Amino acid sequence: MKNNSGKNRKRFSFQIGNVIAFLGILLLGGIYILSLSAQGSPQHSVMAAVITLSGLAGLIFAYISINNYEKLAFWTPCIFFVFLSVLQSVQSRGGGWDEYYLPLCIACCILSCLYDNYTQTFLFAIIQNLALGLMALSDVPFMGENSSKLLILFSSDLGGGISFAVLGWMSSALADLALLVAFGALYRKTKAALERRDSFKTLMDTTPNYIAMVDKLNRVINISNNLARLANIENPDWVIGSSVIDLFPSMEMKELAGDLLRKTTSSYEEMWECWIKDEHRYFKALGDDLPDDKGILINLIDMTHLAERDEIAAMKDNLDIGIFFMDRDYIIQDNYSKALPRILGMKSFQNTRFTDLLSASVTPSELISIKDYFVMSFERQFDQEMLNDINPLNEFRYYSAASKEWKILHVEFVAVDRGRGQIMLMASIYDITDRVELQRKLAEEEKKRQEEMRNLFELINVEPKVFDEFIEDVNYEFEQIDNVFKNQTFTPHESLVEVYKSVHAIKSNAVILGLATFGGKVHALESDIKRMREIEDVPFSDMLHLTLEIEKLMQEKENFRVTLERINAFRSETKMKSNNDVLIEALTKACDKASVDLAKKVNFVVDIDQDIMSRGPRRMMKEVLMQLVRNSVVHGVELPEERVSKGKNETGTISLSIKAKNDMIHIRLRDDGGGINYDRIRQKALENGFIKTEEEGQDKNTLLHCMFSPGFSTADTETVHGGRGIGLNIVRDKVKELGGNLKIQSEKDKGTAFNLYIPLPPEAPAQEKAAS
Repeated sequence: MKNNSGKNRKRFSFQIGNVIAFLGILLLGGIYILSLSAQGSPQHSVMAAVITLSGLAGLIFAYISINNYEKLAFWTPCIFFVFLSVLQSVQSRGGGWDEYYLPLCIACCILSCLYDNYTQTFLFAIIQNLALGLMALSDVPFMGENSSKLLILFSSDLGGGISFAVLGWMSSALADLALLVAFGALYRKTKAALERRDSFKTLMDTTPNYIAMVDKLNRVINISNNLARLANIENPDWVIGSSVIDLFPSMEMKELAGDLLRKTTSSYEEMWECWIKDEHRYFKALGDDLPDDKGILINLIDMTHLAERDEIAAMKDNLDIGIFFMDRDYIIQDNYSKALPRILGMKSFQNTRFTDLLSASVTPSELISIKDYFVMSFERQFDQEMLNDINPLNEFRYYSAASKEWKILHVEFVAVDRGRGQIMLMASIYDITDRVELQRKLAEEEKKRQEEMRNLFELINVEPKVFDEFIEDVNYEFEQIDNVFKNQTFTPHESLVEVYKSVHAIKSNAVILGLATFGGKVHALESDIKRMREIEDVPFSDMLHLTLEIEKLMQEKENFRVTLERINAFRSETKMKSNNDVLIEALTKACDKASVDLAKKVNFVVDIDQDIMSRGPRRMMKEVLMQLVRNSVVHGVELPEERVSKGKNETGTISLSIKAKNDMIHIRLRDDGGGINYDRIRQKALENGFIKTEEEGQDKNTLLHCMFSPGFSTADTETVHGGRGIGLNIVRDKVKELGGNLKIQSEKDKGTAFNLYIPLPPEAPAQEKAAS
C-alpha cells in the first residue's frame, strides 16, 4: 500500500500535467486565433476562440469531476488531441493544416506519460493512432500543405500506392510505440524504486518504535511517525536536516540522546527512564551505524507497558473502579482512573491528600490507625495477605463533603515500586453501596421470613385457650404502659420503672409459651429501659425510640393472632381447658424451659384446689407464680452434679400448692435446693450500695429486704430467665397490691418455701369472673 508521501508525489505530477495541458491549449488557441486574424479570416478566428474556450472548459470539467487522478492520463491528452484536431480543421478552411500537427500529437502521448499510469497512456496511444489512421485513410492532409514535394517523392518510390498522410500516421505510430516501450521500462523501474521507498516510508509511519536516521553531523535524515508525535511535530518531513537532539521533548531525554550519540557503537543498548508530560516512561534505546558509514540509526522501543504492566492494566478507563497512586505524603497522583471523581464525589484531586478526604468519614483515632496502616504498607512490614486482613478500609462508610452524600466503599492497597527507590501505594476503590444495601434488604427479608417461621412453629404448640390468655395478659400490660405514658404526674424515671415492670411481665409470658423470638425482642427492649433508667436526664429521642419499639411489639402481637387464626383454621377441634389447667401448663413450661437452658433437672409438682384460679385474681397470681417458679429454678435448685455431691437426687423438685382457706388463698411454692445464700446476698448488697457496712449486712431481715429491692440480683450475668433484679420486686409489689402478705422459710441445703396469703375476692357474676 502506498503511503501519503507517494500520493503527494503523484498529485504533484498530475498537477504538472494539468498545467501543461491548460497552458498548451491556451497558447496554441491564441496562436491560431492571431494567425487566422492576420490572414483576414475573422469568422475562422472566432471559431478558433470558441474551440479554445471549449477545450479549456473540457479540461476544467475533467479536473473537477474525475476523482481518480490516474484516469487523467487518458482524458487530459484526449481532450488536448480533440482540441488540436478540431482547431486544425478550422485552420485548413482558413489556409490548410499545419505541419506541426503530427509532432503535437506525439506530444499528447508524452503528456499522458506525465500522469504515471502506463495502462491509461497505452489506451490513449491506441485511440489516438486509430483516429489518425481514419484521418489518413480519409485523405485528411494532417501532414501540412508544404509537404507536396515529399508526397511526390514518396509516391514515386512506393509506386504511388500509399498516401503521404498514411506514411505520417505510420511514422507517428512508430514514434508512439517507441515512446511506450521506453516509458514502460522507465515506469517499471520507477515503480519498483517507489515501492521500495514507499515500503520504507510505510515502515516508518506504522512502526510502534521511535526511529531516527541521523547523519554524521547529527542532523535528521528521516524519523518515524511515533517519534514525530513524541516531539509534537505534525509532519516528519519538517524536521529533516535539523538537529536530532531537538526532537526529544524532555531534558532527561535530550541528555540521554546526547550520551547515545557520543557512545554509539555497533552494539549500543541501554534502558532509558524519564518523565514525559508528567508520565513515567521506560525505553529500550538501540544504536547502530547506517550502511556505508552514512550516519546512525536510533531505535527507541517503548517498554513502559512491561515495566508497569500491572499499573496500566489497572488503569483501564472502562473499569468502574477508582484507581489512583498515593505517595508517602498521602497525596493522590495525577494518573488516576476516570471513575475516581465519581466515586469520591470530587472533580479534581490536585495536591489532595487522601487522608483529608477520609477525615469527614472517620474519627481522629481511626484516622491515626489508617495512617499507621499506610506506613506498614509503604514499608512492606507484612506480606500482602496479612496487610489485606488488617486493612481498616476494607469496608467503611464514606462521606463526600463536596457532593454531600454517603457511600459504602471497599478499598484495596498494593505497594508499587516506581523505580529509583520511589514507592507508591496503588489504591483500588470499589463503590459497594448498592451491593451492601441489597445484602441488607435480603438479610432483613430472610430474618423476617425466619422469624415468621419460628413464630409459626412456636405457635403451633400453643393451645388456643393458653394463647388467648397470653394475648389478654399482653393487652393488659400494653394498656398499663399506655396509661403510664398518658399520666402527666409521673416523672420520666417513674414512667420507666412502671413500663419496665409491664415489659418484664410481657417477656415472662412470652417465654412461658415458648415464644423465644418475641421474648428475645422484649428482652432487648428491657435492656434499653434499664439503660435509660441509669441516665439522669433521659433525652426525648430515647423516649420516642421506646414508644416506637413498643408500637412494633404491639404490631407483632397482632401478627401472632393472625398467624394463630390461620393455624386454628386447619384444626378440626380445639381442646378446652380450665383456668387451673392453663396455669399448670404455663408454669410447667416455664419450669421446663428454664431448667433446660440452665442445664438443670427439675420435677414440677402441683396441688391446686378446683377452680381456684377462677375465684381468685388469676392474672396477678399467675404473674407472681411465674416469677417464683423461675426464681426457684435459677437460684434455688442446684446443678445435677452439685446435688449428687450433697447426697441428693440429681433431679430437684419444685412443689406448688394453692388452697382456699376461709377468705384467704394460701399459695406455697417450695424447692429442695440449696436455700437462701445470705453470704452471697450480703456481698452483692455491699458491692451495689444496697447496704453500707458489714454490720448492717448481718441482719437477715435487712438482706431479705435487699433481695426484694428493684435492681438487686445475685446473678453475675443477665439472661432471659433472670439477673436483672426485677422478678422478686414484682412479686412483692403484686402481693402488696392485692392486700396480701409474704413469708419466707429457708434452710441451707434443704430448700426455700414462699408462703403467700392473698385475700379471696367476694363472689362475682360470671361475666366479671371471665373478665378478670
